[in-house]
Amino acid sequence: MSTESRYDAYEADLWNRLASLLPSAEDAENFRDCREIGEQEAGLWLLTQRLLEHRIPIGDTTRAEIEVLAEQWGERLARHDEIASCVGDSGQDASVRLLSHDRAQPTDPAAVGITNAVLEGLLVVPWIECPRCGRVLARVHALEPWGDLRYLASYYIVWLPHDAVGSEPELFAETDLHSAFDLLLTCP
Repeated sequence: MSTESRYDAYEADLWNRLASLLPSAEDAENFRDCREIGEQEAGLWLLTQRLLEHRIPIGDTTRAEIEVLAEQWGERLARHDEIASCVGDSGQDASVRLLSHDRAQPTDPAAVGITNAVLEGLLVVPWIECPRCGRVLARVHALEPWGDLRYLASYYIVWLPHDAVGSEPELFAETDLHSAFDLLLTCP
């Protein structure tokens, strides 16, 4: 199975799993319809609004999946605060979790032990971590001329932010977010 068809199958399953969280059959159907008609942005808005309005608890892994889905569809900035504000499900074990704001600050790659010439002049923004092994998925952004991070990531990187032997960072193209997230989910 190709990487693209594997991602399509994963995303279809994810939309169905997320629809099952919604408080009514009508909301779930509307959410699924948004994907079917190519209005993923509207679907993500509906999902986050209903999760917040009805205080539906979600686990850390689900929260990270929603955040990655929002990133994939260009909605991460618009939906991040809502996703982060969703009620947590304390009974669910986290295979991955969003990093807190204070740990998700843009930094020079060399400052976190990443030496790759491709990343020169870019900033690494730690984003999602695996609490079991310590690996982190980060977005890599260029800076706009006025000093803000560019809206879309240039790359994604998965690395172990400690001086671990044999922990070479893995770099992914901006179009390959799913592979980067999938690698983070497969804790060694």
